[in-house]
Amino acid sequence: MDPQSSKAQLRSRIRAARTDRSLAAATPASPSSVTSASPQVTPTEATSTTASRVDPAESEGSVAAAAWDLICQTPVRSLLAYAALPGEPDLDPALDRFLAAGGTVYLPVVTTVGQPLMFGQVTGSMASLTPQGRWGIREPAQDDDLLTAAQLLSPTVGLDLIFVPALGFGADGARLGNGGGFYDRTFGPHGAQPLGSGSRESGPQGSGHRAAEPRVVGVCFAQELGLSGLVAEDWDLRIPAAVTENGTHTFTN
Repeated sequence: MDPQSSKAQLRSRIRAARTDRSLAAATPASPSSVTSASPQVTPTEATSTTASRVDPAESEGSVAAAAWDLICQTPVRSLLAYAALPGEPDLDPALDRFLAAGGTVYLPVVTTVGQPLMFGQVTGSMASLTPQGRWGIREPAQDDDLLTAAQLLSPTVGLDLIFVPALGFGADGARLGNGGGFYDRTFGPHGAQPLGSGSRESGPQGSGHRAAEPRVVGVCFAQELGLSGLVAEDWDLRIPAAVTENGTHTFTN
């Protein structure tokens, strides 16, 4: 089968499964099975999340809890994440908690279809963001200063962690995206600022001083790991590990 046709079929199947998951999460549960909030999230943070989520602890909230655990494993001052669309693993509780603790969060901004992503800083809570553009993705206001990928990865910003959303991953970390190619065009091997070289410039050009790249971690649901038949193309961004509701999974090379 043609690789693109295979990917299209995988996308269709996973999107349908995510729709079913969202519908199940929105179905009122019995009083004995409903909890007020994820144990990883304070009451203040819980009220800032999307009101339609009946039980974050039993749906996307567990992915957020695993992401928070990952953030706490090593010192993280600033990170790149994403604002979840309906059905996607929702990191909002973890991001709001990180923001409340004084961390810095950047989100991708689609400025032009077919071009690399730009990036903006979250200046309030995740709930304060409004949907923008043709896909209705929550983004920082574009009237603020946006960063290119090179600026985002510069020592000035000091990015420590990148969360990359996906519809799933192959056993070796091949990523199944939504089909727009934005992350590949930005961070892939032939992108504007390829990740995976293991280092970045931390001093004047030619100085030879290097600093470690930020850790890159994909995000999906556990059942979306190890997708059969998913093969990375030459330009695709590969991911070394992914966080799911079951914790962090490291891919084999």
